[in-house]
Amino acid sequence: MPRQKKSKSPANDPAPHPPVGVNTVEAIIFSAGIVLLLFLIYTIRDIASPFLVLGAILFLLYPLRANVMARKIMWLSVLLFFFWFVHSIVGVLAPFVAAMLFAYLLHPLVAKAESWGIPRWVTSLVIILCGITVLTAVALLVLPIAFAQFSGILEAASTIANDFTNWMFSNRMEVALRRYGISTQQLRDMLTTSFAPRLEMIMKGLLEGAFGLVSGLSTVVSRIVNMVIIPFLSFYVLKDFPIIRHRVKMLFPRSKRQRASEYYARVDELLGRYIRGAITVAAINAVLVTSFFSLFGIPYPLVLGIVAGVLDLIPYFGLIIMLVLSVIVASFSVSFVAGHMILAASTIGALHIFEAAVLSPKIIGSKVGIHPVLLILSLLVFSFFLGFIGLLIAVPTTAIIIMFIREWEQRKKNLAQFAPILGDGASRESS
Repeated sequence: MPRQKKSKSPANDPAPHPPVGVNTVEAIIFSAGIVLLLFLIYTIRDIASPFLVLGAILFLLYPLRANVMARKIMWLSVLLFFFWFVHSIVGVLAPFVAAMLFAYLLHPLVAKAESWGIPRWVTSLVIILCGITVLTAVALLVLPIAFAQFSGILEAASTIANDFTNWMFSNRMEVALRRYGISTQQLRDMLTTSFAPRLEMIMKGLLEGAFGLVSGLSTVVSRIVNMVIIPFLSFYVLKDFPIIRHRVKMLFPRSKRQRASEYYARVDELLGRYIRGAITVAAINAVLVTSFFSLFGIPYPLVLGIVAGVLDLIPYFGLIIMLVLSVIVASFSVSFVAGHMILAASTIGALHIFEAAVLSPKIIGSKVGIHPVLLILSLLVFSFFLGFIGLLIAVPTTAIIIMFIREWEQRKKNLAQFAPILGDGASRESS
């Protein structure tokens, strides 16, 4: 038989040695590639966008997705890109946000009608048509009068400084100033050149800031076709609100859906009741202020009523600003000035007491329990970062944050109580 050649085992083969200088060549090529990539990024810097940056990050790190740090960097990049994207198209999203807000506020009414056997689309259509009718009536009948009165207030604001200066230099006041050795001419120059313009600027700032929400919304509406888009979006969102809520719930992992549903129910109970109740109370307050000021003959009652309704959404600060504005505007009265000023301040105070004792407990309830110190702090912080809108959202946002903190504390307390029963694992988890 012919002799068979012995095949060499791969284990016995000597390991191949890479040619000398291969690692050095790869390092040089890698370095050159990085340099060229940086040069390319510098070259296209004018057309570079977050889309390209995010794509590059995902392209480089996706093969390393098994690494924990690589996954965190990718998720952080996606989250930052999402915030940038939303901030960039916030003007486009405004009608959708408004429609979602209207649908959220009106959903209990539609759900109640649905329990009576009325289809959701019928109730949604009736609500939207009624809303369009009311807004059209307000735009045609109320807003022109309100803006005319607002312009009148701004024009009259400059006169109060001159009236105050003339009152300061009446004969009796001038004699009193001379008795204490105060130069009336220097005081007159100071009030005329410094105090009067600043007083006028402060008054205009208060009025424009208090009434700015209405004028700002009207400007936005006039520039965009939101008045046409929002009703259609609100109808479809309100009609399909349970489906949308279910789709959002399905975005969570299966293990987190139950907890997400519980959190949504608690936030909805807290936030929904507060927002609906606060808007209702503010509307009632606006109607009462307008009615009483018209009855008492205080000038510009419609503007003061609108401002009172808006400022009623801001605890503490809204009451103070409204008191100051009402007294100042009441001083524009032609006759019985002191009486009108007292009537204006008394009306605002009495309505605030009526709201705190009757309206708020019955309509809003006691779901939002925030300590006054924490409430004032939240108002200052939110107004510092978000301005007037921050003042409006400070209370519900702070209430939700407190709710989650209390939930976390309760869960930690429960774990600590059951730690001796469950063992060291629960004890370590609670710590």
